Amino acid sequence: MIPGNGLFITGTGTEVGKTVVTAALAWALREQGLRVGVMKPVQSGGRLIDPDTDGMRLKTWLDLSEPVDEIVCYHFPEPVAPGLAAEWAGVEIAREPILRRLGEQARACDVVLVEGAGGWLVPLGADWTIADLATAIGWPVVIVAHGRLGTVNHTALTALAIRQQGLTPAGVILNGWPAELDDPSAADNPRLIRQVAKLPVWGSLPWLEGELTGAVLKEAGCANLDVGLVMETLKGGNANG
Repeated sequence: MIPGNGLFITGTGTEVGKTVVTAALAWALREQGLRVGVMKPVQSGGRLIDPDTDGMRLKTWLDLSEPVDEIVCYHFPEPVAPGLAAEWAGVEIAREPILRRLGEQARACDVVLVEGAGGWLVPLGADWTIADLATAIGWPVVIVAHGRLGTVNHTALTALAIRQQGLTPAGVILNGWPAELDDPSAADNPRLIRQVAKLPVWGSLPWLEGELTGAVLKEAGCANLDVGLVMETLKGGNANG
């Protein structure tokens, strides 16, 4: 377990908006006067310095001074699951460099947000997954999900898998969707997630039109996330449950 205070951010699947939520949550915590670090241990797709990669988005949106290769430990150009990209590249993703870098961040910051890759059981190698990385870190887990039809099942299954791993699913953040994907179940899904997954919903980010900037994400995070619930989890420390 990594000493310090932080959250591991996973998703119910790929493309649910983990990076947007991570940045919005970081801004909301900054507004509480906290020094917030972020880390994307493993990513794939494009070049490391491409502006639309997750690491560069976090660096830009949060106006971070550190180089992107201190935010991202392993990067692969192929747009496939990181474990498969590593296999194709003949590279082994190792725990130690990730945990070492995260330990450095945890000592320098009040809170560190660690963004996973894809969903909870995305493979990182022949014998380990994102779930195993989160277990090595030991911090509470935030689930990012969409709010449309199907999200209750996906979120509850993810929460179940997190608990089976011996970790604490701390809360759910729902991410927005375009108007054309509107769903009549959306208004009830937060209540159903609380009921079925036995988890608090920390908020729902709206679909953000236009260019995403730090200012846009700051406003969205502060206006739509229940920072009080987040702070309660952080005050509880990084104990498993």
